[in-house]
Amino acid sequence: MKHFLKKAGLKSSGVFSLDASKRDNRLNAYFGGLGSSKRVVLFDTLIAKLEKHELLAVLGHELGHFTHKDILKNIASSALMLFLMFALFGNLPVELFDSLHVNKSAASVMVLFLLLSPVVSFILMPLFGLLSRYNEYRADEYGSVCESKEALASALVKLADENKSFPFSHPLTIALYFTHPPLTERLKKLGMHFDEGEALAH
Repeated sequence: MKHFLKKAGLKSSGVFSLDASKRDNRLNAYFGGLGSSKRVVLFDTLIAKLEKHELLAVLGHELGHFTHKDILKNIASSALMLFLMFALFGNLPVELFDSLHVNKSAASVMVLFLLLSPVVSFILMPLFGLLSRYNEYRADEYGSVCESKEALASALVKLADENKSFPFSHPLTIALYFTHPPLTERLKKLGMHFDEGEALAH
């Protein structure tokens, strides 16, 4: 594992395990932190269920997020969304406030922001979902290079099975709500095939 960290250029004291089995049986892993706090965390349930080559592929996936600076991209995109929202609500026409029989002021703008920002966020979320799914595909590619496509595909199938994730979803549902691509799409990107019997074939 330290070889993977060194190859990715991640300076960390190691890969950390989270005692998640006390809460539930879900399998998960994540990369988080900034500066000296950057680290990869693997759930103990994940370590218990995956084979070594599958675990290394998942580790590679998380290191892919580090290598591609996905956390910084997410922070930048969130800041951009807030900037656009403040710019939008800060430049609403006076006629709108007149029609609501209120004066345009910092307080009235803030009230409208609180009331309508969820609507604007819902409109913008597909864009952020698209970016997130793109980042996941790139992290999958990195993980498959670190270990193998077969190892990562096998790990993804186990993750979906253990976490009770439905492998198929309608494209519109994916576009509106998904931050991660469904299992079948991830396997296709890896050059694998998925059938109802959960068989993997090249």
